[in-house]
Amino acid sequence: MIINKDVMRDHNEHSVLQAIVNHGPISRNDVSKLLGLNKVTVSDIVGSLIQRKLVLSIGEDRTASSSGRRPELVEYNAAYGYVINFSISGENIEMLVARLDGRALESSTQPVNQRTVTEIVTVMEHMIDQLPKFDVSEGLLAISIAIFGVVYQDKIVESPFVDFDDFDLVGHFKARYTVPVILENEANLSAIFEQDFSKQELQNIVSVSIHEGIGAGIILNTQIYRGNYGQAGEIGQIMVQDTSAPHRRLDKLPTFGAEWSQTALLHKAGQLKKQSDYTLAQLVVDYNRHDASITELLEDFCYQLAIVTSDLITAYDPQMVFFNSPLVDQIPEILKNIQMKLGFMPLVPPLVLSKDVRYATLLGGASLAIHQVLHMPRTRLIFHH
Repeated sequence: MIINKDVMRDHNEHSVLQAIVNHGPISRNDVSKLLGLNKVTVSDIVGSLIQRKLVLSIGEDRTASSSGRRPELVEYNAAYGYVINFSISGENIEMLVARLDGRALESSTQPVNQRTVTEIVTVMEHMIDQLPKFDVSEGLLAISIAIFGVVYQDKIVESPFVDFDDFDLVGHFKARYTVPVILENEANLSAIFEQDFSKQELQNIVSVSIHEGIGAGIILNTQIYRGNYGQAGEIGQIMVQDTSAPHRRLDKLPTFGAEWSQTALLHKAGQLKKQSDYTLAQLVVDYNRHDASITELLEDFCYQLAIVTSDLITAYDPQMVFFNSPLVDQIPEILKNIQMKLGFMPLVPPLVLSKDVRYATLLGGASLAIHQVLHMPRTRLIFHH
């Protein structure tokens, strides 16, 4: 088999950079041992990465016990540039700026307030314009945009909370800022966050996102699974059986998202308490006070979520199931309740709360953007949180 030298060089370069990102500070010799590559090859690649400012020399390893010359240590230059990451829901436009190691530099939020897509884009540009000058080498390198809806080939197929009216978000921001732009479903990005911001190697996971709607990000064999047309994980569209009318037309059945999203749950709670502006904070207070109606409502929610979780476990057999939800964050007993309800199953993976309910989606976007910047889309890089 003939191996193209340029292809081999690119492969080796990505392997060396991956080793420095994931294990740095590290010496050239240790990179060579880790990868099984020739020392001269590694030294040549590291020199090239230093020239390009992706890697920095930080001096001798003072912890080395050798009486001879101490090895030079190199580390990833996370300040090479930054990426900007947006999340657009029906309520807010959120932005997080991150260095190339995933560490946040700045964040801000603006309300959507029923703005048109053109107005939303103007707000996003204004948010970017208001950013301070960051101490980085190359400036803005990529943008990611998370959508609560179905995304397929850089297009928004469906978004129940914002009317994007066929607006080309990717094309617009590419032309405006001349950097790569990534458009992705928010639940997918929450799953990417759980994988890439963990030192544990997670190959098969599901991240259930419960906010205005409900979705699931699915990672199989370390890669995000989107399905044929980007609809994989749209568990909010699962039909909820109406036991009072067992032969009701399928298109007339309520969906899981319409019945049991956080927004729907708060609406139901508000009806029980005869309060139209009932909030999550009030629900938590009432739950902790053992309010009978709220306790019963949450028990129904746990029952329905346990059914969907069992379906996800049966379909994908994940190592772990994460829950990215302010509701579950505020009432963690929900996960214990679901775990108990699934006790009949022969094997239930750990059900765990997201490491960062607030920023999971935005940091997942940062990970995709950084992989794009480094031209390493399928390479495992461990980011900092």
